[in-house]
Amino acid sequence: MRRKIKFTPTADAQYSALENVPSKAAIFEQVRKAIGYLEIGPHHPSLNTHEFTSLTGINGEKVFEAYAQNNAPGAYRIFWHYGPDETGGKKRTPVMTIVAITRHP
Repeated sequence: MRRKIKFTPTADAQYSALENVPSKAAIFEQVRKAIGYLEIGPHHPSLNTHEFTSLTGINGEKVFEAYAQNNAPGAYRIFWHYGPDETGGKKRTPVMTIVAITRHP
């Protein structure tokens, strides 16, 4: 099931910074591709998704880490959590919130 992707203000700024710096074009493409995989399903093998226990969401959500890069110095990671889902009448839209896009901590 596809999920709607939302960004926190921090993640939005990090995404925009990668998008707008020509020297980061290759990294931006890898991050964009990884977010596309997350939208389809977070269990894609290249994402190596796992819980990141050092962070929790604003409302105590479990935060997960997904790989945008692997085997690279300072490889980029995407931190995200499920929700909050959007509701409109009887329809529920599942949401995945990107918390941060940063180099591996």
